[in-house]
Amino acid sequence: MDAKIRVLLVDDEVDFINMMQYWLQKRNFKVDVLYDGSNVVEAVKNNNYNIMFLDLRLPVHDGIEILRNIRAFNKTIPVIIFSAYGTKENIKEATELGISGFFAKEKGFEEAARLIYTAIRIHRNVGRTKEGDKNAA
Repeated sequence: MDAKIRVLLVDDEVDFINMMQYWLQKRNFKVDVLYDGSNVVEAVKNNNYNIMFLDLRLPVHDGIEILRNIRAFNKTIPVIIFSAYGTKENIKEATELGISGFFAKEKGFEEAARLIYTAIRIHRNVGRTKEGDKNAA
């Protein structure tokens, strides 16, 4: 993965998200941060993010609502849900909306980087498989 990976982080826990942003930038990721749900859909429409981390509990709009709106126009961006308050119900709903994983905030940022690389690798392989299916038809 030669080019910088573009990451969108969406969370209202300012200290946590700023630390994560700093950590990822030190590892050569290009990172944008949003602290509430008000402009997330527009940010995804107007930028070419490789992956996003989305909190479930946000001011203005919750993570499930945001994910549902994003999936209406972009079904392919890998989305990692993170939350200190994930319930089985909202994790199930997020999974049905096509998330690529779940990051527990108490895990280290190394785990976040591993999730980024894994989700992008899977996303690229799925894209190649779909192209292969089209060419075979």
